[in-house]
Amino acid sequence: MLKKTLFVLLSALILSGVCFAQEQPAKEQMEDTTAAMAQEQPALVLEEIHICTAVEDRQPSGVGTVFPDDLDKLYCFTKIGGAKDTTYVYHVWYFGNDEIARVKLPVKSNSWRTWSSKKLHMLLGNGHVEIVSESGDILGKAEFEIQAAEKAEEVGETEKPEVSEEASEAPKGQ
Repeated sequence: MLKKTLFVLLSALILSGVCFAQEQPAKEQMEDTTAAMAQEQPALVLEEIHICTAVEDRQPSGVGTVFPDDLDKLYCFTKIGGAKDTTYVYHVWYFGNDEIARVKLPVKSNSWRTWSSKKLHMLLGNGHVEIVSESGDILGKAEFEIQAAEKAEEVGETEKPEVSEEASEAPKGQ
């Protein structure tokens, strides 16, 4: 009986040592992989962002912050810098506090222009577009307002949107 107990304890001790010995290299390997991934991830920079009524020859046209409700659609034009390899950004469209669209767009070089569009469907009120990296970082945002056509014409083109840098967590659905 003493031999069996000793055998069981010795076996348990040996097996637990093997498990701990295998666990440590796996942890180190995971840390190495995480560090390598962090080095591979490009530090993206939002160089330009505009809400506009069209994109012509890869340039924004009809840039503003207040738009009439009789437009067919709005565009969000961005210029992204810092990509070393192909990566992706998301244009996340909000109207009020509701996410209405999430568009995945490739970024294929160090300086890349890309845009998305959204049909308005006669909405009135405030909205914004957040530019989100693949890792969930918010690179910036642009705000806009949709007004009744007559009122928007009175306001005309207001101040140009600025790049807003925010370091907050990614919006829902990432």
